[in-house]
Amino acid sequence: MSRAARGGILLLLLLMAGALPGTGLLAAAPLTAPTIVAGSAADEFDELNDLAATRRARPGPAPTAAPQQLILAELNPRRAPVPLGPVTYVPILYYHYIRINPSPLDRVGFSLSTPPAVFRMQMQYLADHGFHVVSLHQAVVAIKNHSGLPSRPVVLTFDDGYADFYTTAIPILQSHGFTATSFVISGRMGWAGFMTPNQVVAADGLGFTIGAHTVDHVALAAQTPARAAWEMKQSKLTLEGLLGHPVLDFAYPYGSFNAYDMAQARSLGFEAAASTMYGSAHSAGQLFDLSRMRIGGGLPLSYFARVVGGPPPTTGELNGSGSPGASPPTPTVKPSPTPPPSPSPSPTSLVPNRPISAFT
Repeated sequence: MSRAARGGILLLLLLMAGALPGTGLLAAAPLTAPTIVAGSAADEFDELNDLAATRRARPGPAPTAAPQQLILAELNPRRAPVPLGPVTYVPILYYHYIRINPSPLDRVGFSLSTPPAVFRMQMQYLADHGFHVVSLHQAVVAIKNHSGLPSRPVVLTFDDGYADFYTTAIPILQSHGFTATSFVISGRMGWAGFMTPNQVVAADGLGFTIGAHTVDHVALAAQTPARAAWEMKQSKLTLEGLLGHPVLDFAYPYGSFNAYDMAQARSLGFEAAASTMYGSAHSAGQLFDLSRMRIGGGLPLSYFARVVGGPPPTTGELNGSGSPGASPPTPTVKPSPTPPPSPSPSPTSLVPNRPISAFT
């Protein structure tokens, strides 16, 4: 073969390579939610499991900031689809931090934070007005079978597994005999600001439900099928190994999921998966995209009352002088950690938990 012919073939091969995504010569198209063929990602899934087995068991670095579009999507959720078939009404609330936002200029942090005093008033309101805080499992059973719930039912959930769920929220919940579900990011247990494995075990022993929230808090709909499946499965396995019993509840980080992720949640043995779409009416066909109502940002008690469908708060409740709570129940497991001191600053005013369109 002549030198010119060989050069022509080489040039043709280079041009063909440049037209292929992933070669480094042409940027690949943005990832979309693909149609999945069962078993097609087995090799990649095995590779991810091998990577998981070699991860060092030590706290990682501080979490990096999520892309703003993910935060905006969670802070400005869309309304859940109109339920089909028999409907069960129960507000499923979800919180993030129970704290005073440490940075007044951090509007995202503010929107995700409920000051302890405000949370205490909200729980007192529920107790004063005859609300029944039921477990997520109890609500799921009622939704699935369209069976009855106590009057004025409400479910309390907390996303991400922050340490203040254990140190701040649990004592307030215990004072009323309330229960709740904490969706834990399994890969961040022990990181600064997150519950330690011992705290997760202690919360479970106190009767609070631990749910899975992936390993790395990734937007599942933006992942490859194998990575999305691994994030869900591995978080479940890690928490089950820690707690010694099945973990049945899951929540999609940032409310990001697609039909494949819903099918994976079902096949992995979760009984329900929670979204960030808002709504309080549920049907049996929506157990893997459960709607919830976000609470945060120090919203006024009158707004909270409307979210849970209760009467306007009394003057005493608005002033923080409602009826005293019940005596704390006797815990089944004594927590070992000593709670850190509460931050000293307090917000000067409370603003409604309204959607945020931009940040400064």
